[in-house]
Order: sequence, then structure tokens, then C-alpha cells
Amino acid sequence: MAIMIPSVISPEVTSSAERRVFEWFQSAPQTEDWIVLHSLGISNHNRVIYGETDFFILAPQMGLFALEVKGGRVKRDKGVWYFTNKHGKTSSKERGPFDQAREGVYSIVSAMKKLLDQSHRHLANVFFGFGAMFPDIEYDATGIDEEQWQVFDARDRNGVKGFVERLALGSIKKWEGVYGRLDKARLPSTADIQYLASRLRGDFDYAVAMSAQLRNADEALINLTKEQYRCLDQLDDNPRSLIQGPAGTGKTLLAIEEVKKSVARGEKTALFCYNANLAEWLKRYFDNLPKPLQPQYVGTLHKYMVQAAKQAGMILQSPQSELEMQDFYQHDLPRIALRALSTVEEQFDKIVVDEAQDLVLVDYLDVFDTCLRKGLIRGRWTMFGDFSMQAIYANGQSDAKMRELLEEYTSFIRFKLTLNCRNTKPICEEIQTITGFEAPAGLWTKVEGPPVNYLTYRTPEEQRDKLTHLLDQLSIMRIEPRDITILSPYRRENSIISHIEGHDIRDYSVNERSCTTFCTIQAYKGLENTVIILTDIESFSMDKLMYVGLSRARSGLYILESDSAAREYVSLVQRRLSYGR
Repeated sequence: MAIMIPSVISPEVTSSAERRVFEWFQSAPQTEDWIVLHSLGISNHNRVIYGETDFFILAPQMGLFALEVKGGRVKRDKGVWYFTNKHGKTSSKERGPFDQAREGVYSIVSAMKKLLDQSHRHLANVFFGFGAMFPDIEYDATGIDEEQWQVFDARDRNGVKGFVERLALGSIKKWEGVYGRLDKARLPSTADIQYLASRLRGDFDYAVAMSAQLRNADEALINLTKEQYRCLDQLDDNPRSLIQGPAGTGKTLLAIEEVKKSVARGEKTALFCYNANLAEWLKRYFDNLPKPLQPQYVGTLHKYMVQAAKQAGMILQSPQSELEMQDFYQHDLPRIALRALSTVEEQFDKIVVDEAQDLVLVDYLDVFDTCLRKGLIRGRWTMFGDFSMQAIYANGQSDAKMRELLEEYTSFIRFKLTLNCRNTKPICEEIQTITGFEAPAGLWTKVEGPPVNYLTYRTPEEQRDKLTHLLDQLSIMRIEPRDITILSPYRRENSIISHIEGHDIRDYSVNERSCTTFCTIQAYKGLENTVIILTDIESFSMDKLMYVGLSRARSGLYILESDSAAREYVSLVQRRLSYGR
């Protein structure tokens, strides 16, 4: 395995050919003393103001070699090169890959000579060469400026080591054919290439800045969400649909698109959800759209029922206790709303329900049935939900029971979302470890990101100090405060947040765009942020609550756990390992 600098390929590299070549060098056997520089910039290029060579190989007893990589179809016609990528897009260049590699290696060596210290002046005459790689085609050298030994093509498969050895041998023979026998002193030793790599790139393999890691991961996840929109095409001809998927599979985004399509068709549309914070976010989103794309109603089902009752002139008695409040919102309010809606002729042509796992209760379904033209039986509706892991307000109903309730009204199509498009791979792995969630094959994203960080505390004071230090560190790492949300199982007054000083931490609001925010895990369901800090974690036993909290993080996740929770985590890891056997 060659030493790769940098050790990981940037997400900004869009060339699949470059990615494959990077992986081949990274796993090539018997290359442990090679150093491979990827995308080496050349500030004093001899033909252009700034250049870059795809791969620069430093191999002991062979030399230095610049390689240009060209994937897809390659054509040369009357001296002009044409490159066609996997999407069928063709570009042309007068300078071909061999010209680029040759000019690149001369520019690099010329710049390198100026960097040598006195004890390494002998490396001014180090041996070097160049070549081109065409991993997708069979290329037969036909020009006067290239020879077949300088070519890597599809016939080489992944044999990058053999190619560099062939390139070194061919380069030496060509040099000796012109200048006579090569002085072996010009071939670099292992120590020589280590020195040269340090001069060319310095101690380049720094850990990628946290801000860059988060940005790269976010960009990769945004690209993945495009795959989810294919689901919408299958909904057009189906008036009643239940879309199920775990956290992070794009349900809310799809609900938004479904609403926009319905409104654009001229339908009176309502978008319902359970969570008030999510409703606030959705409303602001649609308020910023042109009027023709705004639905007739956006918000929680509870707010809609209250509005209906008030418009009908009904007086609502505020519940006095927590128990009364639950009974009021689940039973009394829906029944009041049904009476109010029975006096209203206007109904929705289409309803879209996000967080359906919290709203599939008998009394709520009766409200949906009443406010929808043709009712749930023959009307147009689409529901999105995670019935297995996010039904934290379902009164213990199983996902099967909730689906049975819907089936008692009518038939509908079912569609399962199968790709997580929110969370990075390390976050997905921790969700599986802590909650025991058995993900469907292919669900978890392969997008890499920063590791999940656990901070263990023994006392409230220690948790306070560790959280304060973490916020200080995130600030030093230039993470924007608005990209950070702190979540707790407890309200602010019962959370460690109430004891934090020196940081502006405000309660979550859709209008808060400048500061770090705080929210309970329960109230943040359906939302997300780049960095999530879970605090006051005294146990991992509440798997559904933990599932919701963990899955809110797109790229960065920090968990402040008590020492007893830390011991509990060890057993969870052992459980996962035993399942994996």
C-alpha cells in the first residue's frame, strides 16, 4: 500500500477515473515505500499561470513520475483531443494528456530544485518521467510524442504498480538511448523521496479542518437527496399513498414537493404535521415561495383543529394538567373540530401528512376524513412517516396497528424509502449501535464525515465544563453558531444548558439564524442541523428518543453522557458485535 498524500481523496473530485486510480494506488501491494501525491498544484507551471498534475509518483530506485488520468471515451482528430465523460458530455483540448504530464513533471522538477537544501543538492539531477492513464479504454500509442510503455489502459486493470515499473524501465531505456548509461546515483532512495515529498507538499497530511469536513459531508448528502425525488413520479397516478422510511430518508422534502405539485395543479391543498417547530419551519418555507405555489394550509393538525373550532364560534377550555392536556388534544379537541367542520362546506382537494406516525389515531383520522373532499376512502392524500422508530407520541401503538387503522378506511399504495440522505456514515453506525435499529440493506449512506464524539461526565459541573469547552473548540474551528443545535431530553430549566455562561444559546426558533440554539429532542423531531450536541444523556435505554436525537445531525454529532451511560454504551457495542458475527 502506497503512502497517499493527502490520505483521502477530496469529495470535490468528480472524476470517477481519478477516484479509481487513487484507490488502486492506495491498495497496491509491495508499494509501502512509495509516496503518491494527488492533485499536486504547480504555481510556476512553464505553460500556464497555475497547473496541476493528477498523480505524482515518488518511487525508490525508479524516479519521479507525473501521471495524467483521462476517463471515459478519448479521441484525437487532427491534433485536437476530445474527451467524453459518462454523461455523454464532450470537451476538447489542443494539449493532450501526454503534453500535460510532460509539462507538469518539468515544472515540478524545476520548482523542486529551488527548494533543495545544501545537503540534498544531489537530488537536482533526480531521474523523472511521465505517462498517461486511460482506465476506461484500450489505447494504442500512435503519436510521435508517446510510446506504449507510457500508457496505462483498461488492459492493465488495476495494475498500477506494474505500470509504474514499466514506465520507469521504458524511461530509463529511452534516456540511455540518447545520453548513454544512466548514473544509478540519479535514482532516489527511500530517504530521498521522503525528503522530496516533504519539500513538495510539506507536512501536508493535516487532519481536514472540521469546517471543511462538515461542508464536504453536507454537499455529498445534498446530492443524495436527488435520488429520493424519483419516488414522486410513482405518486402521480396514485391518489392515496403511504410513504414509509427511517429518519433521514427525505420524507419531509418529498412532502414539500408533493404539496407544490398538488398546488400547481390547482388543488386546494393542506400540509399537516405534528411538531410545532417543524410546522413553523414548513410555513416559513412556503411563505417564501410565489403565491401560486403556496398551499391553503400549512401547520400542525392541532392548530388547524383549534382554528376550525374558533371559526365556528366554539369556546375551548384550556386543560389544567399534563394528563388533561393529553386527553384534550387526542380526544376532546378532535371531536370539537368534527362538529365545527360539519358546518363548513369548503374542503381540501388534497392533504399531505408529514410525521404520520404521530397522527394515525382514530380521532385524528376522523378529522382528516371530514376535511378532505371525498374523505379518506376516495379522496386524494399522501402520508409520510416512520412507524417503527419515531412514533414517540403513538400511545404505544405498533406500526402494524397504525397501518391497520388506515386500511380500515380504504386501500392505498405503499412505498418504502431505502436511502438515508441526511446522516453521514459514522452517525448511521452509532444509531445502529445505540438503538439496535436493524437497517434495511442499503439504507445507510456511505458518505464519510467526522467521527461521533462522546464526552463522559461524572457530575453536573463536569458536564457544564465539558460542554463549555466544546463550544469554545467549535468556535475556534470556525463552525458557525447557527449550524449548532443542542438537544436534551429535558426542558431548558432542567438541562445543563441553564448553567452555561459565556455563550449565547437561544431556544430554537425558525427565525433564529445567528446563534446556537437549544431544544428538547422531542420538540426537534422532523428538523436537522449540521452539528448536533446531545446533552444530559444519563441512559441510552429510551431507544426511540435516542433514535430521534441521533438522527438530527447531518454531519457532526457530539454526545455528553454520564459515566453510567458510558458503561451502558460498552454493552451496546458488544451487542452489535455479537449480532455481526
